Amino acid sequence: MKIILIDNINKLGSIGDVIEVKNGYAKNFLIPKNKAICYTDSSFKHFETKKSEYQKKNLNNLEIANNFKAKIEGKNIIIIENASDDGRLFGSVNSSVIANKINQLVNEKIVSRSEIFLKKPIKEIGLYSIKLNLHSDVVFDVKVVVSRSESEAEVILNPKPKNSAKSSKENTENGNDDSEEKPIKRPRKKKVESN
Repeated sequence: MKIILIDNINKLGSIGDVIEVKNGYAKNFLIPKNKAICYTDSSFKHFETKKSEYQKKNLNNLEIANNFKAKIEGKNIIIIENASDDGRLFGSVNSSVIANKINQLVNEKIVSRSEIFLKKPIKEIGLYSIKLNLHSDVVFDVKVVVSRSESEAEVILNPKPKNSAKSSKENTENGNDDSEEKPIKRPRKKKVESN
């Protein structure tokens, strides 16, 4: 299908480009999301008269996206979910859940699930880097923490070092002031030969 882009789209083109795309992509995504219009001679003439409006709208969207990026950048998105003892979630966290949480965090409804790139739903607790695409020129990563509680989220974000202050205090009290970490020696199991 031949279309005219009315918005800048990564890896596709910029405003005013006439391109050929698959019918499903145009009918199901580009046209309903107001990113393109069908190409005909009359629609191209209509586009030419409104081109400056589309460019102004694009600049406005870019400014909104940059402002939102400044608000959210550096913040951790914490999502509390029920999970088993081994860390597997009873459900999953998808792009809709992440979008809702981000919108709650900034008290605005700017992010939709289509602007979050998630290869597959999250099914375990942990720290994840998720890509947000708010505009063709504003693509950035946010940290998403999935945990069972706020305290567990803090542990995931700030893991304690292996050599804690308590063990270093014990070493100095016992006269061992070695600051380097020593491996734990465990007795080896003897192999029992069967006849």
